[in-house]
Amino acid sequence: MSNLGKIFILIGIMWLFQLWFAYKQAKIFQDDIRGLRKQGTMAIGVGGRRYRGGRAFVALTCDENRIVKDGRVLKGFTIFAKSKPLTTYTGFSIDEIASGDRIVQSEKKKVQEAAKSSAQHILEHFERIKTGGE
Repeated sequence: MSNLGKIFILIGIMWLFQLWFAYKQAKIFQDDIRGLRKQGTMAIGVGGRRYRGGRAFVALTCDENRIVKDGRVLKGFTIFAKSKPLTTYTGFSIDEIASGDRIVQSEKKKVQEAAKSSAQHILEHFERIKTGGE
């Protein structure tokens, strides 16, 4: 086998490892947010760019009064990033976060975008419930 063939096999093996690690990271994040689902309406938002600083995933939970109860954030450029509690939005109205009126300056822009996206998904859910859909 030529050296070029060995390089392609090595790249293929590395790609399979990357896919496996990404799958494991997604499973761990899903396990982390399982507790949020029990607290109320929960949604996950995405912010940031894929290749410019990485993405952030924010899961927010709110109650029937539309107040954020809890949150988790997954951010980082590698597959080894782990989710962390996100308490900076706790107690805020989901409407204010979705409209962009409530911005936490201490958070990175990609986390702010992801929180806004998550809040918008929750509001869309409430609108579907209101109109009789699920």
